[in-house]
Amino acid sequence: MPWIDGETGLPVEVAEKIKERFKALEEENLRLKQENEQLKQKVSDLESENQSLKDQIFSLQAENGSLRQKITEIENGSLGVRKVSDENGDRIEFAPSQEFITQLTADGVLKPIAPNILKVGDDENYLNDVVTANITIPSLSKFKEGVRDLDQSMLEIRLPLPKIYKRVDGRGGVEIGFLAEELPEFLRRGDGYDLKALVAILALKVSRLEEELSKLKTR
Repeated sequence: MPWIDGETGLPVEVAEKIKERFKALEEENLRLKQENEQLKQKVSDLESENQSLKDQIFSLQAENGSLRQKITEIENGSLGVRKVSDENGDRIEFAPSQEFITQLTADGVLKPIAPNILKVGDDENYLNDVVTANITIPSLSKFKEGVRDLDQSMLEIRLPLPKIYKRVDGRGGVEIGFLAEELPEFLRRGDGYDLKALVAILALKVSRLEEELSKLKTR
């Protein structure tokens, strides 16, 4: 007669097999619970990482928007420089203060923005040398009014003798020119003199000398 297990009421041999099977199932269930907890933790970590990435993306988008705004402000001249492209061509405009006063065109022309003027250097901080292939003075009559010939009395104007000197400021070197205070007042321009006006007076004097020489030759 087989032995009966008092707990299950089954034969001992069958009961032992069933108990081992239940034990194995319990261990498997425990393992699955542990894996489930680990998976839950991984899901939680991934959700946290996903939220962190979303926050970083949002921050980058905000930063990108800020950078775009700054670039737009810079392009519009917030730093005193702006690039302009319109029916007048491409150019860069400069604003030392609130108003844009100077422009550099795509053709390499540096000029003022009307109604401003462009002046390089002043009486106290002047350029030491200007090196250029040519100097052009705009002088069409349509840009002038009250045009008339010079009074012949200007022929009597005596210009001072040129001087040779060295400048106190700058890099030095010997120069030849005029002393501004020795020139007639109408030739003065601040602490210097109007070179264009001086050339005009000299041209008037040379023209008179040519007339006198022509008269002597015809005698």
